[in-house]
Amino acid sequence: MAFVLGAIALCLWAEYASAEETAVGLEERVKAAFLYKFGNYVEWPKDAFARDDSPVVIGVAGDEAVADELAQAVAGRKLGNRPVEVLRLAPGDPLDHVNILFIGRDSRAGGAELMARARSLPVLTVTESDDAQPPNSVINFVVVDNHVRFEIFLDAAARHRLKLASALLAVAREVHGGRQ
Repeated sequence: MAFVLGAIALCLWAEYASAEETAVGLEERVKAAFLYKFGNYVEWPKDAFARDDSPVVIGVAGDEAVADELAQAVAGRKLGNRPVEVLRLAPGDPLDHVNILFIGRDSRAGGAELMARARSLPVLTVTESDDAQPPNSVINFVVVDNHVRFEIFLDAAARHRLKLASALLAVAREVHGGRQ
């Protein structure tokens, strides 16, 4: 009898662990899809790109799973007429050509350094933080009822000289700050 109960418990644990793994993988896929799609709703200043055919570069720090999912999602795709590239970032890496910067939860100290350097650049900064307003973040991912949502900070968008489409603002969980 103890053997049967142990086997049932093992099966239930394996099923639970598998479901949890799937949910975690799904969260990373959703974040990767958002990071790619956000680019369709941002108007960058002209000096954000070196040339008309320069790629949209999405830099990722502190979340290898999102970087992996994003690299798969954007392979061979474009944002407008521009190819899309994914760049894995570490503290101190240059941000010259980065257009979208995602700072994952695992990039605490290094993420703060990258965000500080991005402050005056035309970069869409995206975070996942429980803070009321992550410093310098334009978009912040939040998980609500097991669904990935996002909030927008218009004051940060203005500092980065970015214009966000009203369609993006309409689907945000919350929009904070002034008008565009």
